[in-house]
Amino acid sequence: MPEEDRVRQSCAYLRMLLFRPGDYRSRWERHARDIDGPRIDPQAVATVLQERKLRRSSGMEESRVLTRPAEELVRVARHALDGSMLSPADLEDFIAAFGLTVRHAHRLRELRRGSPSVLAIYRDLRPIGDGYRHAGPPHHDTLSFHELHTIGPDGRPAEHETIQVIRSTVPWLESVPYRFDTDELVVHMVRGGQVGPRVYQVNETVYGVDILLAQPLALGETALLQHHTTFAYQTHPPPELRRAVLRATEELTMWVRFHPQRVPARVWSARWDRIDQARVIERSPVELDSELSVHARFGRVEQAVVGLYWEWD
Repeated sequence: MPEEDRVRQSCAYLRMLLFRPGDYRSRWERHARDIDGPRIDPQAVATVLQERKLRRSSGMEESRVLTRPAEELVRVARHALDGSMLSPADLEDFIAAFGLTVRHAHRLRELRRGSPSVLAIYRDLRPIGDGYRHAGPPHHDTLSFHELHTIGPDGRPAEHETIQVIRSTVPWLESVPYRFDTDELVVHMVRGGQVGPRVYQVNETVYGVDILLAQPLALGETALLQHHTTFAYQTHPPPELRRAVLRATEELTMWVRFHPQRVPARVWSARWDRIDQARVIERSPVELDSELSVHARFGRVEQAVVGLYWEWD
């Protein structure tokens, strides 16, 4: 991946982490003059970077503090937020200053070095296609699906993890599609393949990217895929997690984990009559556990739309 693309990808993910509600945002918000609107205050971000440097005590780090005045840190913050520049050293300063988790730091470093296992899809980074891509029938069966959906403190989806076992239904299978209803996210393949470089639109609201398998599958061969998605929704999507099974799967399990600041009043496991403009045709209440999560195990599902949905107070 060219250097410019690596910078833009890593900056997009960093911007996503700092923008969405949570610990990272709260670190710069307490220094911001104006926190309204869809922008991050670079001066406030620079203040967090400066605080981190002032806490260091070794002679080498102290000299670096003296040679990097506040104005320079503001420039570093501005360049990172507009996607124009982010050196590996500055990236490490952001990771340390904002206390990024091991998982978030790993993805950020992978994006910076151009790893094919991670792809950022964020506003201007989404390639402009030449029309919608109309996919035919799937070329694989999914033997099992396990999904964990995490809701953030603002009630919007924050992260999603999928583990699935697929079986090829064609003589040579090189990729499988991954669909999502937003163009602001980061996809990280943990196991089983790489993220394809091209993002496409399926319809007006659904986007997609191909997962390139680590090894092509012959007819009847199986593979385990695991991928993690980080979201940056600007608006609230419907309060639900649905899965449409076009053929059949032997096992489907879904978990939804809620943030302590945004706990639903009611949750149901349900079936819908279709994918678009759907209505619930069957439901049963589900109770939250001690970790503020719910799960539903559907067993074998054939040509159906199932999942969980919830209501806020």
